[in-house]
Amino acid sequence: MQRRLAAVPAVPGIFTVALMVGVFTLASHSAAGQTASGKSAAAAVQKAPPGGGAATRPARRSVSARTPWGDPDLTGNYTTKDEMNTPMERPDEFAGRRIEDVTPQELAELVAARQKNAVETAPFITGSRADGIAIGVPIHWLDHLEAVNSRPWLVIDPPDGKIPPRTEGSRQRPGPVSGLDNQTVRGRSVSDSYTDRSLGDRCVARRGVPVNAMQPGIYGNSYHIVQTKDYIAIRYEMDGSRVIPIEGRSGSRAHVSTKLRSYFGDAIARWEGETLVVDTTNFGEFVNYRGSREGLHTIEKFRRTGPKTVEWTVTVEDSHTWARPWTFTVPLTEDDGQPIFEYACHEGNYGIRNILAGAREDQKRGIEPSNGPALPPGQEE
Repeated sequence: MQRRLAAVPAVPGIFTVALMVGVFTLASHSAAGQTASGKSAAAAVQKAPPGGGAATRPARRSVSARTPWGDPDLTGNYTTKDEMNTPMERPDEFAGRRIEDVTPQELAELVAARQKNAVETAPFITGSRADGIAIGVPIHWLDHLEAVNSRPWLVIDPPDGKIPPRTEGSRQRPGPVSGLDNQTVRGRSVSDSYTDRSLGDRCVARRGVPVNAMQPGIYGNSYHIVQTKDYIAIRYEMDGSRVIPIEGRSGSRAHVSTKLRSYFGDAIARWEGETLVVDTTNFGEFVNYRGSREGLHTIEKFRRTGPKTVEWTVTVEDSHTWARPWTFTVPLTEDDGQPIFEYACHEGNYGIRNILAGAREDQKRGIEPSNGPALPPGQEE
């Protein structure tokens, strides 16, 4: 793999990014089926020629490291696994305090309590602790059991650490049932059709919009950033990849028409000093981020803060959903021992078939679903 990678020509533009992403995707596919401990055997990335090719990947680099063409160097394998268990909003026990007011001792106690809770609740991840139903999963799936958080909560604006209140209109808007991104406004059960299931269930967008895809979860917390002079590509372990044009370069363009919408939206990047800013609009009504749909607008900022750390700061806007914009931040830790593994969601995914088959069996027995009336037999899709 290293010899093949070194032979990649320095072709400027999107072709280089697509080729680099494709090569790394093949590398991750070859690792499919390994256990989590296999991530310690990450492949080194070779230096590519300057002039628009892929960024250099030195063994060690400073905060001021640059690509061959002069941009801040963000290229690398990253993980957010140590930030799992961190709440998005400020816990009530810290009311009136800022993140910087929390002492190292208090944070250490928080981390210990969160780890203890993670271990105690692990058997119920796919069951119900309240009902005493434990459905075990392979322990190597879980990234959060020993997570060492770097902060007590994630929201930094508003200053109270709380997500702003929802607008009146958004509170009346039909929302997802049971945390799923499905529509129930037709009076259907969420198991009448595959189209009633979440985008995650259907392997369309496992974690949803990009700002959710990079938030820490119980597993799948690896990411890979590839740079060229004209584009930046971000790969997500549990979702797809984004190839984002950079303003002022050969691939530069304006946002596409608002008539064109997608699961990951339309992203455009720009450099503001040492910070890469990614502006994303044009999400479709079929996505759902905390109640926001097609009105969602996100501004992501990536800034290297250390030889192995990049601060990822996200501002979320939607005047139809929240009273004001709000911002959270998550550190990305560079770790070549945590490369992306293939998340083969579609392969062997019998979830949809079994869910629908189970619902049809209940229907035959006259059992009504708890989340809406089922369609008469023969009318389900």
